[in-house]
Amino acid sequence: MTMQQSCQTCGATFTLGKREVELYASFDQVPISLCFTCLQKHHLSFRNGRNLYSRTCDLTGEKIITNYAPEKPYKVYKRDEWYGDRWSANEFGRDFNFDRTFFEQYKELQLDVPRCALLNINPENSDYCNMCTDNKNCYLVFGGDYNEDSLYCSMNMRNRNLVDSDYSNRNELCYWLMNSHDCYGTRFAFDSSNCSNCAFISNCTGCSDCILCTNLANKTHCIRNEQLSKDAYLEQKEELLGGYAQQQKLFHEHVEQRKKRIVKSHYVLASEHCTGDYITHSKGCENCYLTWDSEDLVNVLLADHQKDSLNCSYVGGAGGGRCFNQVATINGSECSCSFFTSDTYHAEYSEITSQCKYIFGCIGLQHKEYCIFNKQYTRDEFFALRTKIIKHMKKTEEWGNFFPKELSCFAYNESTASEYYPLSKKSALEEGFSWREEKQQVSSATKIIPAEKLPDSIDEIPDDILNWAVICERSGKPFRLVKQELEFYRQMHLPVPHLEPNERFAERMKFMNPFHLHTSKCTKCEKEIQTTYAPQRPEIVYCEECYLKEVY
Repeated sequence: MTMQQSCQTCGATFTLGKREVELYASFDQVPISLCFTCLQKHHLSFRNGRNLYSRTCDLTGEKIITNYAPEKPYKVYKRDEWYGDRWSANEFGRDFNFDRTFFEQYKELQLDVPRCALLNINPENSDYCNMCTDNKNCYLVFGGDYNEDSLYCSMNMRNRNLVDSDYSNRNELCYWLMNSHDCYGTRFAFDSSNCSNCAFISNCTGCSDCILCTNLANKTHCIRNEQLSKDAYLEQKEELLGGYAQQQKLFHEHVEQRKKRIVKSHYVLASEHCTGDYITHSKGCENCYLTWDSEDLVNVLLADHQKDSLNCSYVGGAGGGRCFNQVATINGSECSCSFFTSDTYHAEYSEITSQCKYIFGCIGLQHKEYCIFNKQYTRDEFFALRTKIIKHMKKTEEWGNFFPKELSCFAYNESTASEYYPLSKKSALEEGFSWREEKQQVSSATKIIPAEKLPDSIDEIPDDILNWAVICERSGKPFRLVKQELEFYRQMHLPVPHLEPNERFAERMKFMNPFHLHTSKCTKCEKEIQTTYAPQRPEIVYCEECYLKEVY
């Protein structure tokens, strides 16, 4: 059985599939009147992974780095103090008032309960990371877990010596990757896997020593898709890979090369009965994107080791499953309408909780169970009160909906939503989101150098550049290099970048297709296909069968 719905935000008509309807019933929920795009924009407006600010710890008075802007009204504690024993989130417990709505009472709790400066679990020498767990010797890694010696990355898992890369797993000594996995010694690789010592490649698998290539499998010593002898390859490689000017020339050549390539309708690898894009080693996932090692999901954006979940964003971890309308969950199960719950079972309308069970409307709890609005109850008291609150929320039409937009701690333009669904200030405000005016950055460096004045070769970069502020050649924003970064560039013989980190990230995001399926036809066999390549795109789009015959 399917159902027709109309989006309450954009007015678009969309269809709920059979599995989607079944999952709603299993969660005892009625369908949400939001299309996938509007749902994800709403969800991800609650997540600020990349934007960091300096402000004062409200417990110690120390200067701290946090993802909460200094003008925001929340109490923010440095990470060690937030996890320490000098305070307890139960101190802020309160009774539920049935004469008021749930969300207006929850907003008051948000303003009272201290928040952790950065959501950075078990870091080792990785203090400048956020929305992460178990990183070692990492710097400005956002949303990536179990990485080592990595910098300027987003949503990467289990990498070593990785710089300026996103949505890429199990790589080592690589630079500027997007959706690429199990690579070594490779730079500028997109949608590729198991490649080593390659540069400027797209849609390549099992290749080594290839440059400016697309759609190759198990090849070596190729340049511009032409097979060369080893000696000829090494001679041309020496001429091709040089300083910053040459790197940019090859980058733009590869961008044009990509426009003419044959592409598979979707990036679904080693998976069964899945629809969406960027899916690997998964089964039964419908309308899912950036999904790895997961099963039976519907309408999910970014999942890792997740099962039986509906309408979620950024969920996963060992044992994760049975989540509904959930955002940013690590090792969570039976959770719904909550944000950043880690190792938590059965959390509802809660946020920033760790190792809890059976909580409702709670913030900042650790190792707690049977709590409502941060107040402790017995098991029987908890379930009796929970039933009454749900009945009240159904009456006020709050039950089943995620937190309203005004309960987000972040403006739209500083949230993860803006990375996938960019909006102008006017459009964001029209859709009910808030907007933050960017403050001018001021550098305390002893020397300032425009990026275009940097030496072209890494061999000519002096050590004291670590004391300078480099002025981004595109926006004019100053940025600093760190020692670990400079050492990596020298090891890889890479030039120093001319763009600041956020602009480099935005440049890489241009290589990711939008999360929207179009009905089209295979260019070769004319079979109907679902693809994230819009009809006006220049690439030649094949169905999976025709693509495999052509490329492998």
